[in-house]
Amino acid sequence: MWKIGELARRTGLTVRTLHHYDSIGLLSPAERSEGGHRVYGEDDVRRLYRIVSLRSLGFPLDAIAGVLDRDGVDPRAAVADHLHRLEDQMARDRALRRRLRSLLGRLETEDFLTTIEEMTMHQRYYSPEQLQQLEQRRRSLGDAAIRDGEREWGEIFATLRAEMEAGTDPADPRLRPLAERGRALLAMFTGGDPGIKQSLNEMWQHEDPAKLSHGMVDAEVMAYYGRVQAAAG
Repeated sequence: MWKIGELARRTGLTVRTLHHYDSIGLLSPAERSEGGHRVYGEDDVRRLYRIVSLRSLGFPLDAIAGVLDRDGVDPRAAVADHLHRLEDQMARDRALRRRLRSLLGRLETEDFLTTIEEMTMHQRYYSPEQLQQLEQRRRSLGDAAIRDGEREWGEIFATLRAEMEAGTDPADPRLRPLAERGRALLAMFTGGDPGIKQSLNEMWQHEDPAKLSHGMVDAEVMAYYGRVQAAAG
């Protein structure tokens, strides 16, 4: 039999920890000394060993209680369930790390609040999985290809504005190459993923084009571009 202070010294745990385990019903010794102090027996020590073992694997205390207090529970199932939750958390942590790296890189040249606003806006339209795909796509394309794509979009929109102001019919065959090039650039950005394309379209439909394009195109030119694409079929 061990008093709480003795058990704490032998195990390297603190008395406060053992008190906490008792208060939440995780390890409550049934025996008391004549003075009313907690006294731990062999069964308590065995249970404490299992608690410490599960804690070393990262199990939260409420999950440990569920494992220890269920008769016939398969420890492999408990570990597999905990592993699944850890992998989910790791995936969320990796996604957060990617967003932080992206933010850090952009803060070198862009305003902090503007960058956060854009990231939040993207999270409203793209799922976490889509954002991960887009980040992988960005890395595979490389910065040079992305800059070239942005330059081409600028040229497309500038040409569209000039044609719109000149009164050119959106169905004019001369504009078809612009529509085809725009589709090619879109496919390069989305990787041909229909879900990402749909999320992108929804964002451009509901947000200010001037804000999305950093002033490259306004709502009027964007509407004209939509008519050009529709005419191109």
